[in-house]
Amino acid sequence: MRTGYQQSRVKLWRSYGVDVQIVTVDDNLKHEDCESLLKFAEKRAPVDAIFNLAVVLKDCIFQNQSLQTFEDSFKSKAWMTKKMDELSRKICLQLRHFVVFSSVSCGRGNAGQTNYGMANSVMERICEKKMEEGLHGLAIQWGAVGDVGLVADMQEKNKKLVIGGTLQQRISSCLDTLEIFLLQDRPVVSSIVVAEKAKIGGSLNISETVAHIMGLRNINAVPPNVPLAEMGMDSMMAVEINQTLEREFDISLTAQDIRKLNFAKLRQMTITTEQGKTHNTNKINKDFNMLFRRMENSDFVPDILVELATKKEIGRSTVFLLPGIEGYSSVYKSIASEIKSSATCLQHGLLNIPDESHSVMKSAAYLLPHLLKKMKDQKEFLIVGYSFGSLIAIELARLLEANDFSGRLILIDGAPDQMKLWTNQYLDSTSPEELQNMILLGLLEMYTTINKKTLALELNKCNTWEEKLKLFHAYFPNEVNVLTTKNQKLLYFTVYNHIVAIQNYDISSLPRLKSPITLLKPTFPIVSVTEENYGLHKVTEGRVQFHYVEGNHITIMDNDKIISAINEEWIEDLNR
Repeated sequence: MRTGYQQSRVKLWRSYGVDVQIVTVDDNLKHEDCESLLKFAEKRAPVDAIFNLAVVLKDCIFQNQSLQTFEDSFKSKAWMTKKMDELSRKICLQLRHFVVFSSVSCGRGNAGQTNYGMANSVMERICEKKMEEGLHGLAIQWGAVGDVGLVADMQEKNKKLVIGGTLQQRISSCLDTLEIFLLQDRPVVSSIVVAEKAKIGGSLNISETVAHIMGLRNINAVPPNVPLAEMGMDSMMAVEINQTLEREFDISLTAQDIRKLNFAKLRQMTITTEQGKTHNTNKINKDFNMLFRRMENSDFVPDILVELATKKEIGRSTVFLLPGIEGYSSVYKSIASEIKSSATCLQHGLLNIPDESHSVMKSAAYLLPHLLKKMKDQKEFLIVGYSFGSLIAIELARLLEANDFSGRLILIDGAPDQMKLWTNQYLDSTSPEELQNMILLGLLEMYTTINKKTLALELNKCNTWEEKLKLFHAYFPNEVNVLTTKNQKLLYFTVYNHIVAIQNYDISSLPRLKSPITLLKPTFPIVSVTEENYGLHKVTEGRVQFHYVEGNHITIMDNDKIISAINEEWIEDLNR
């Protein structure tokens, strides 16, 4: 039955062209009640979407859970979703969307909600099965919503609740995110707002910093030899710990190292160093090591098109590869032998594109005739872009689409928003001269040990490019097979031009592509981008998929999953 309040709401919504019908059933577990509900809706208009927003909480630690508490949580979620899936296949023949609201407690775990987490997990598996069968199924692991619903009812006025390391989302944010989720094709997604931790004071050592990230208040009570993973460290904490150790203490660890850490090891790693100036002088080198590869003389090949030695299976079209910010093909050599197609690398260093315009689009336009000549009669393209090369790959796809070509893009840890965020965060400068000095210092420290403070003062005294380069060459190591003076200059100008090109690149006024995009993301990213697809839905109208690959921006290129993606083979998604 409708209450008087509900009836007035119906009349109000009808004035906006929406007919709201509120229907209740005695028992949503009865087959006939579920069937009558769907038939009731289908008679009024074809059902376009089904949403299951139900929630029943019966929280307690696992030892105190019972068959009844599991049944209570399962009824409106797992069982109702199963029945709606089965019945809608027969009744709602024009159904486009089948959406269930899961929870972050399923994706990240919550000790007091094993029943609730399992009920959500069942719904997620149903959605995965539907997608495998060619039907729509979407389970959204929401974080807490703060202005409506259960959390809003629980929290005190004007007080933020931190739940499982997350803050509440506003419902308006959820609605915006929901639109993005409905346009992608993954069966299970998540949306959370990570709780901002209090700023880490300069007096904290390594052990105290890690304890702070994990929310451990009394570090003296922490068992020293228990791995962090067994103390509640999840994947998000692991990423934050890794990035903080690199950023604050110049300590680089692999994902495996992080998993094996305990507080005994952390205390051994603790160093008493002054933060601030020390941090600033070392910061540029760490950031350069995250994005740049150390180049050698053999890497500088003058050809624009470089044919890689691949398996070249019959029937496969040529794949075109765009290297990273250095611009040269050597980044792909370690994986080339496993690529099943013919592969051509489009080099875009200063040695290959003598262009002082600092423009992504002009670089793409320069490369286009070379690519077209290589494509011959091939009308579909597969372009792979790595790092900065992803931006040129996007613009090449735009030019090809304008010439009636179709195809797809694979972007390896590269996208406009991500690249711009990196430059803004780590190479923020007040003038071209300051940017020049930052790049010179960063490149030098990749090859040799320098007194950065002293050298920075010397660079500031230089009045011309020639003086700066002369100083750069003087400090560069003279070992054989490192870099000749000519190649040092080429490397510097290539990197500088590409950094400026990133700063100048703006996609906001450009039409979106039609091509689908596959994004391959490292588990240890160079920057934290809010949107999991790096904002690539703003680049294309096509489908955007993303997969996590173990490693960081550099080591990701040695992972077999990169080869699998290029060969159009299945990649097991690490973020599921």
